[in-house]
Amino acid sequence: MQEKRRIKVLMCCLGPETHNRGILTVCGMLRDAGMEIVYLGNASPEEAIKIAIEEDVDAVGVSSLSGGHLGVGKILMDLAKDQDLDKQIAFFIGGVIPPKDIPKLKEMGFDGVYPSGATREEIINGMREPILAKAN
Repeated sequence: MQEKRRIKVLMCCLGPETHNRGILTVCGMLRDAGMEIVYLGNASPEEAIKIAIEEDVDAVGVSSLSGGHLGVGKILMDLAKDQDLDKQIAFFIGGVIPPKDIPKLKEMGFDGVYPSGATREEIINGMREPILAKAN
């Protein structure tokens, strides 16, 4: 019987974020749920895409706490779309995200948006479906 590969997720803070407590908490949640984590710390959208390709990840999760989520989110998703990665890799964003920005981020191509206060179950269950859908 062939063993299935664990879901592999690249996690990073986009831009000059100074707080990593939230993303490290989410990394722990995902690891506890059986996912393999590649943690970059702070990264540019270009670095995130490059490492996502090199590491052959199933998903990219990014954190934004400083209000730059629309700007850096657009850059990340434009880069992903330029290489058709948005069809192969699931993309997620979380952090301090006003409710009015959630539809904008989803229109950009994010498969899931998790504002502050999202629960462990919301994050893990919300990520699995798009990851598995894009893996097939």
